[in-house]
Amino acid sequence: MIGVLERAAVVLAVLTGQPVAIAYVVAIKGLGRYPELKQAPAASERFIIGTMTSLLWAAAAATVAKVLLL
Repeated sequence: MIGVLERAAVVLAVLTGQPVAIAYVVAIKGLGRYPELKQAPAASERFIIGTMTSLLWAAAAATVAKVLLL
């Protein structure tokens, strides 16, 4: 559920022209996962890769939607 909300927030941020909101999403996600990342160093790499993939996917979808709406 968190991933869906994360991607929806990124799509909304791109569509509304608020790129700073994407930084907030990443920061909140990082704070929420901090205890897990602190305990398992390997988890931090998976976290970064997963987050970047999710953000790129959402940004691409929002960009396509924005182009189609114009």
